[in-house]
Amino acid sequence: MTMRWVVAVFAALSVFPQPGNGVVRAHHNQAGFEAPDKAIILEGTVAEYRWRNPHVLLFWDVEGENGEVVRWTGELGSVNTSIANGLTRRSLETGDRITVTAIPSRAGTPVSLIERLVKEDGTVLSD
Repeated sequence: MTMRWVVAVFAALSVFPQPGNGVVRAHHNQAGFEAPDKAIILEGTVAEYRWRNPHVLLFWDVEGENGEVVRWTGELGSVNTSIANGLTRRSLETGDRITVTAIPSRAGTPVSLIERLVKEDGTVLSD
């Protein structure tokens, strides 16, 4: 009976993120992405916001130094995790200006894990 309790507690603790860790890091191996300390800050315009499981996806356009527009893709947590963090299906709309702190892909593609998401008016949507 005691061993079952120990196993149950260990299993429960391993499912939940530890303080200071992002939900994405607690849930996924980050092998394809840079280390969190190499996060980049990107300002852009929302192109699409997909409210679905297993992860909420955000597509936004960032204007490069030479004027070319690059469409970035970023992954947030699940719908349930996003709701717990204060996001809703209507938190973002196409055309909204945003600032994203993103952990970029190691492949150099415009794909990322989103660490922080802030609207132009300063509203923090995810942190």
